[in-house]
Amino acid sequence: MNKELTGFVKAWEAAVRKSAGPKKRSNSIFTPMSVAHVDDDDESRHGDEVSQVEKILSNGDFFTGQWLDDGPHGHGKYLWTDGCMYVGEWQMGGIMGKGRFSWPSGATYEGDFKSAYMDGKGTYIGSSGDTYKGCWVMDLRHGQGTQSYPNGDFYDGEWRKGLQNGHGRYQWKNGNHYIGQWKNALFYGNGTLMWSNGNRYDGCWEEGLPKGNGTFRWGDGSFYVGVWSKDPKEQSGTYYPSGSCAGHLEWDPQELFSVDLLDCTVCACEKVSIYPSQKSLKMLEGVK
Repeated sequence: MNKELTGFVKAWEAAVRKSAGPKKRSNSIFTPMSVAHVDDDDESRHGDEVSQVEKILSNGDFFTGQWLDDGPHGHGKYLWTDGCMYVGEWQMGGIMGKGRFSWPSGATYEGDFKSAYMDGKGTYIGSSGDTYKGCWVMDLRHGQGTQSYPNGDFYDGEWRKGLQNGHGRYQWKNGNHYIGQWKNALFYGNGTLMWSNGNRYDGCWEEGLPKGNGTFRWGDGSFYVGVWSKDPKEQSGTYYPSGSCAGHLEWDPQELFSVDLLDCTVCACEKVSIYPSQKSLKMLEGVK
């Protein structure tokens, strides 16, 4: 992972640990000073009644929707000056419930929110067509989910902290596919890689490459079994032909690393420019 993603994940972990602690009543992001009625003579709002308001903030942000006491509550829309927008449910001044967040790039997220985080089940569609549908925890893909990539590749499986982790299946556009274990978006553990020409590798993986015991099979039934490593000095094995077929006797096992795996690159997910939870909600000061 790059330094920026590593830093975000560390902050994410700290936030998760904090959220697991004792529950405290959170302060509203809107102070009482920010409250402004649509009309000073409006007498239709009494006590806990929800009113409909439109408000322009001092920095140019805009909110329209339902209002209760000192903040948005119910359904509302918040538009930032940079073009980001949230439309959906609010609770006691915060983004909470079902909603849709859109970026100026054209990317969108629609689904569950908790305290402004993408959290629960939802669908993210990137500006390039990158699409994820599944579980989220605090803005990161976490749990079961499916990912479609702009180049036609597809992943269905488990995620952890924004990356493929656990068991999953990756399908390349050319027909190749991998089924097995993952760690930090790489093949790791036991797994099977199958090529569209009928060849396949079954065995152990480490950091995205065959490492340890494994078997490479050809479509004609012949196979090579042994200990695999990108370092030729650490590799050993035996070739078994199919019947009288000996067509692969001169095959170098290192070709698996230098040739066969070249068209099996796992795509990275589209980078989110800024997460909804990172967008500030300014105090409401004006009325329109």
